[in-house]
Amino acid sequence: MSTVQLEHVTKIYPGDIRALSDCTLDVADGELMVLVGPSGCGKSTLLRCLNRMNDPIPGVRVEGKILLKGRDIYAPDFKVTDLRQQVGMVFQKPNPFPQSVYDNVAFGVRTLGLTHKKAEIDDIVEASLRAAALWEDVHDKLKENALGFSLGQQQRICIARAIAVKP
Repeated sequence: MSTVQLEHVTKIYPGDIRALSDCTLDVADGELMVLVGPSGCGKSTLLRCLNRMNDPIPGVRVEGKILLKGRDIYAPDFKVTDLRQQVGMVFQKPNPFPQSVYDNVAFGVRTLGLTHKKAEIDDIVEASLRAAALWEDVHDKLKENALGFSLGQQQRICIARAIAVKP
């Protein structure tokens, strides 16, 4: 079974502007997918569809189906919060929260109530920072504000924050 399936997905902005047209795609569980193309070809637009990031924008609509593990993510009964727990997003421009490195990585774990035990949160923060290839750089700076780090380090903090909840 495919983890993510797009079936004839078209994204339309107000004024009938088509940003995507008739996209079909299957991504199997564990499969790596890379989107490559010139600026303006719809790569980011497609990714925004996968996380329903344009829902608040009036007049934007998505036609076709996007299935996550066989469920239509645009179905009325599909909760966006459930989607975002399963589909993590890290953007080209880093967007760490204006708080410590530790609190950035622990944010989702705490918000979702995955654990309230400090030792478990500590383990998740360390494992996530290691997975993002950042632990060695920041293990002694976890209380420092994430905004004070280089852009590359900020990007990896955001990656650690995303993977901490195991999307």
